[in-house]
Amino acid sequence: MKAIILAAGYGVRLEQDIEALKKEEPEKYERIKPFIESRSKPMIIIAGKPLVQYSVENLERTGIDQIYIVTNNKYHSQFEEWRNHYHSTIPIKLINDGTSRNEERLGAVNDLLLVLREEDIEDDVLVLAGDNLLKFELKDLIDFFREKQTSVIVVYKEKDNDKIRRSACVQLDENNLVVNFEEKPKEPRSEWICPAIYVYAADTIKLIKEMKFGDDKKDLIGNIPLMLYNKIHIHAFSREEKIRFDLGSISDFEVADNYFRGKE
Repeated sequence: MKAIILAAGYGVRLEQDIEALKKEEPEKYERIKPFIESRSKPMIIIAGKPLVQYSVENLERTGIDQIYIVTNNKYHSQFEEWRNHYHSTIPIKLINDGTSRNEERLGAVNDLLLVLREEDIEDDVLVLAGDNLLKFELKDLIDFFREKQTSVIVVYKEKDNDKIRRSACVQLDENNLVVNFEEKPKEPRSEWICPAIYVYAADTIKLIKEMKFGDDKKDLIGNIPLMLYNKIHIHAFSREEKIRFDLGSISDFEVADNYFRGKE
């Protein structure tokens, strides 16, 4: 099994938060800027470590054999410096998608296809967004995938309807099979939401490599299970509680930093 971490975003929302903080709370800005400012979101420092390192350490406990991290040209050197100093037990290959500005971005879907096609991957693949900071063991997810022998998405329950409307909303049957998948629904049909954490079987990877995506679908990686759920069986690895931090704002950073400092 391979793992692909999608880390080629530009963190526009977080940059806007930092600029606002600089004006509104300069003392707080000075305190946290070494950990956030001018960093790719997966390279911001949480409790002493880059965010992406938490995902890699989690992957090291799963037994997979290769990690690919997709970056962009603007931040590629940050990942290279980190990788050169971090001694992973799994080989890590960095792939630069060649873009340097948010306006040029390929989008998460095209970044995934870039890796799958250029590396000629025909294996089972775990796909993970680089700005996810997980609160569960990926080994449990992979064990579930091997038990079900189908592709798998991760879902958890969200009570806040506004957050569901900004997420991928999923409906499940009594066997935890996905029966409906909708990106950013105006009227959510369930409380189950799906962050960007998936395990695709090798035969599904073959399908994905052959799929065509328009420009309107390049940014939302959830468009892949959206286009697949009524064609193949996809099981949900479900948890009642929130299983990750999504670091989209300064407040998200503070909550995650406090949580992981508390675990040390």
